[in-house]
Amino acid sequence: MKMLTGLKPQPTGRVPLMTLGLLMILSGCADPTGSATSATICRELSRDLPTYSRSDTPETLASGARFVGVFEAVCE
Repeated sequence: MKMLTGLKPQPTGRVPLMTLGLLMILSGCADPTGSATSATICRELSRDLPTYSRSDTPETLASGARFVGVFEAVCE
């Protein structure tokens, strides 16, 4: 097995996309009335909702839009 060297994770200050994908998948199995766990997840995700500024790049805006879309799908 090869080891990858020289690669460092990039801090983004955002919830990793894989975590959001997992939340989307698991939300389909969740109790429709909600639970303490889902309320906690949504509360924590809401703390990372993006803010926008005039200096945002198209990539930043697209990333923020994806995050908001996933948040709305999971937390309604």
